[in-house]
Amino acid sequence: MIHFLLCFNRQSKVRLSKFYSTYTPTEKNRATREVMHQVLSRSPKFCNFVQWREFTIVYQRFASLFFVMVIDSTDNELVTLESIQRFVVVLDIVFGNICELDLIYEFQRAYQVLDEFLLTGHLQESSSKEILRAINDAEGMEKSLLVAEVLDQHFL
Repeated sequence: MIHFLLCFNRQSKVRLSKFYSTYTPTEKNRATREVMHQVLSRSPKFCNFVQWREFTIVYQRFASLFFVMVIDSTDNELVTLESIQRFVVVLDIVFGNICELDLIYEFQRAYQVLDEFLLTGHLQESSSKEILRAINDAEGMEKSLLVAEVLDQHFL
């Protein structure tokens, strides 16, 4: 099970976070700080897996962003690493070459992709095509609702 997902830059600024286990706000802040410290202090030559408390940290660096998933120690690290890769590929398709500014200014879309990808800490959908189809359907529905709202406002 994935306990939480973080995306942060080299300056320790969190750009995306989602917790699937119950933590108090203080525990979330402490866990986030500890995980960021564990990841940022490692040399790029080391592997992408770190034991932390009773969990395993799995991370991947893409440009200036680190994508981190904290999983149970009994879960498969390579599958989690592939999940991170798949998530970033889908973000790259949705945003057209993902960058940190996309996560800052269009964070709703990033969370929408994450919610289509993971559900309650488990992989919901592994097919990139299905995730993209669901996102396109949601965006189409949102646009039609906006058009209907504008028409209602102008013609009532």
